Amino acid sequence: MKIQDYLKTPFPRPARSRKNLLWVVVVGLSASVFILLYKPFGIENTTGELYVDFVIFSLGILFIFSVLFMEWIIPSILPKWFKRWTLGKALLWYTLVLVFIALVNFLYKSYWSNFLEFTWVDFLMVLGRTFVISITVCFFVLGLWQYFNRRKMALISANETYKVTTLNGQELYLNLKDTLFISSDDNYIDIHYLNRGQREKIVLRSSLKNIETQVVNPLSPIHRCHRRYLINIAHFTVKDSRTRSMLLGLENYPDKIPVSKQYARGIINLLSIRP
Repeated sequence: MKIQDYLKTPFPRPARSRKNLLWVVVVGLSASVFILLYKPFGIENTTGELYVDFVIFSLGILFIFSVLFMEWIIPSILPKWFKRWTLGKALLWYTLVLVFIALVNFLYKSYWSNFLEFTWVDFLMVLGRTFVISITVCFFVLGLWQYFNRRKMALISANETYKVTTLNGQELYLNLKDTLFISSDDNYIDIHYLNRGQREKIVLRSSLKNIETQVVNPLSPIHRCHRRYLINIAHFTVKDSRTRSMLLGLENYPDKIPVSKQYARGIINLLSIRP
């Protein structure tokens, strides 16, 4: 898959929920503690005054309010821009969030220094520090989250809707969560899916490879297991685990899907971490 295709991939947009609000607070306070303990970039209290420790600790609190402004208030003002969320939009947006956090910290730092270091060079230094500290703390906190929620991470984009275009230009919106499997029959494909709990099938004129390039990516629950099949890993279990003749069974249905030897190890690993 080309880089531009990855950038157009639907990407989960974090919900404005109490749980995510809690994570923002945890990351912000963790940043404050990290700065006080490890004193990165010489950020430390050299005066011994208690209020200086408070000023340093408040950097994490500024982070919390900055993220709340960008993630809660801005989407309310510009809702259309956040509707079709993709990986490319996410990368651009979180870069802007990082720059905004750095700008807030820069103005805060300049205020306490009476704006004596109010220059572009100093701003770029603050931006670099903010980037390093944010990445370090976020990777630590999110690393713990991923460790304890490995299975949820495996299907992070299962609820996303993908726009699929066939070889003859026909367009279809496909919800990956409801997709069971896709099979190939020469120049046609059968998409088996759930519609309000009922199993249905749609036939399209397309190659399986064409569909694969549009719905299979590192965040997708759809995976190739055979030259004729793409499956939603969330709906299958192993019926026969012999490597040379591995078979998967569709949950709640009699369908059995073969797994080619070249895909067997990857499919087994995916099944072991699915939700």
